[in-house]
Amino acid sequence: MLSALLLCGEDATVRTVTRVFKDLGVDVDACVDQKNAIRKMTAKKFDAIVADDEIHGATHTLEAALDLPLCRKSVRIILAGEPDSVGLAFQRGTQIVLYKPLSAERVRHGLRAVRNLMAQERRGGFKRVRVEIQAKLSYGKFSGRPITVEDLSDSGAAIRSEHQLPTSARLGFECLLPNSREAIKAKAEVVWQDTRGGVGIRFLDMPAQSRKRLVDWLTSQISPDQTPEPDQAPIKSAAKAGA
Repeated sequence: MLSALLLCGEDATVRTVTRVFKDLGVDVDACVDQKNAIRKMTAKKFDAIVADDEIHGATHTLEAALDLPLCRKSVRIILAGEPDSVGLAFQRGTQIVLYKPLSAERVRHGLRAVRNLMAQERRGGFKRVRVEIQAKLSYGKFSGRPITVEDLSDSGAAIRSEHQLPTSARLGFECLLPNSREAIKAKAEVVWQDTRGGVGIRFLDMPAQSRKRLVDWLTSQISPDQTPEPDQAPIKSAAKAGA
């Protein structure tokens, strides 16, 4: 069974993360201080290490994993409450950032980003479809910034962006699906970011017509004779949203 180490002192967060991990088939070992976490990492291999940035030494713990034989390949995740701490976290060995406030749905959506790294694939609802589609994001004073959608489901998407995205603002998402004439539109939020420009977004609000087009398209992609293999090339589209 896959396993994760959770460094966190907040009971509600421990319960939420533990419940989601168990739903994904991952066993969780929780501790509340850096010294105990490093002791556990030295003695046992963990597939993922999750640290709450409110714990003293959280980012140092993730950094230390890189030098421990049993955990140097562990997926390293920080639970971040302050956007200003994200840059430092990335510098110290973090691969994935999950933003607070946390909820079971938000954590579940974020942890799907590391499912392949943890050799675990437990999906609810529609399976996610690998794609390579040009799309647009609007937020704040920026309108129609180009992004690439790499992974798409009915609840959100994994995208690639050349710009750092705000962690608290609502995003306007617009995407033209392959072989479609009308773009789907949705309000979304950032739930994770990685060190290579990858971003996970969760759809918060989507007009009924957009949702129908998305669901119909996803259904056509995941029918029994069309389900893509893990190493299959992504579905590509050169069309731009709103073109």
